[in-house]
Amino acid sequence: MRMPDSLRGGGRRTTTVAASGLPALAAGPAAVAAPTTIQTGPAGVHTLPVSPIEGGDPARTTVLTCDPDGGTHLAPAAACERPRAVDGRIADLPEGSGACALVHAPVRVTAEGRGNGDSRRHPRTFFDRRAAIRATGGVFFAF
Repeated sequence: MRMPDSLRGGGRRTTTVAASGLPALAAGPAAVAAPTTIQTGPAGVHTLPVSPIEGGDPARTTVLTCDPDGGTHLAPAAACERPRAVDGRIADLPEGSGACALVHAPVRVTAEGRGNGDSRRHPRTFFDRRAAIRATGGVFFAF
């Protein structure tokens, strides 16, 4: 019995496809470029709520993104510079300068988010909003 022409070349085609794949397989890892890391968003994202403890001013929240600097913070470049200087450790921010009226209006502030791939959360209570701003370098909670 004779094989139809349409089936006769089938084996050769399979062999050809398999053979054409061999050089790529033989080249192995040396032929493959190392994967590159592509940043798909900011390196740091922080939510910064300021909540009065005893009424008074309304609660405020802003979002700060760093690298690239942005978000809803009023001065993102200056606010991002502070944590960069202390490797993202909000507790280590140097205190800002300036007078403080010390009006008793306690606030709870929190810096929560991620920076340099690490999750971070830093809650703290201050005598008033100005004290919180000053204690965190003068700009971090100034919004």
